[in-house]
Amino acid sequence: MILGLMGNLTKPNFREVLPPLIAELRQRKASFVLEEAAAKGLKLDAAEKLPAEKIPDVASVILSFGGDGTLLRTAQTVGRRRIPILGVNLGPGLGYLTELGVDELTASLDRILSGDFRVEERIMLTAEEHGSGKLICHALNDVVIGHAVLSKTMQIEVMIDGRPVTTYRCDGMIVATPTGSTAYTLSAGGPIVEPTLNVMIVTPICPHTLTMRPVVISAQRTVEIRPAEDAYVAADGESQKLLRAGDVIRVRRSPFTTLIASVTGHDFYQVLRAKLQWGAAKPEAAA
Repeated sequence: MILGLMGNLTKPNFREVLPPLIAELRQRKASFVLEEAAAKGLKLDAAEKLPAEKIPDVASVILSFGGDGTLLRTAQTVGRRRIPILGVNLGPGLGYLTELGVDELTASLDRILSGDFRVEERIMLTAEEHGSGKLICHALNDVVIGHAVLSKTMQIEVMIDGRPVTTYRCDGMIVATPTGSTAYTLSAGGPIVEPTLNVMIVTPICPHTLTMRPVVISAQRTVEIRPAEDAYVAADGESQKLLRAGDVIRVRRSPFTTLIASVTGHDFYQVLRAKLQWGAAKPEAAA
């Protein structure tokens, strides 16, 4: 078992948690590899540090230190290499996708190092240029088409499997995975979907017509989106490409998946209740 350590270098507490963690791993005689950019100032052997993109080549499981955005970037780095990712939340954000807090990590190390954890397979999406088939991006959460001009709606034509569905007048369009159903698409009025289901969620952002609602479709489908004006396409919150008016992008299930590790045993609905206060009763007002 080789533990990969990756994290968000903009969070000062990432560097703070590394020295005691490395000391603990060495005490346990556990093998690990840390991304080079985070290794500065730490006395590490050459075999204990690698460029971030090389870590999935050697690691058995990767600890991703940060928040949800860090885990999404880790998934992009892992790509096709089927390495489980376990998120460690550095706070202070919600960290919906992250499994553990820093204070819980040491108590979970034995299970992690022995491979005693559950792995969930999560589908990803690809966005391609229609016609050329050129890859634009992969996404674990969502592919978003948004306006290049702020404070202005636009027309977006949507087709599924080559058949016209509708033309939205809206601020943009989200195509999300079940993992991404609790992210941007939730804020845009989309449904909460169990993360292991094989579906996609198509959600308009602020549609001008109230009858234009999100739809859940099979992940075997292909969604084609044509904005009538210039727009940007982004994967997991990071801008990828400028689309010109009339360009068509094709969004479909990716040929590879992301593996999310869990050592707590919490199910999907426990996480909803704990992190989103989903279904929590409101306290009664004092008389």
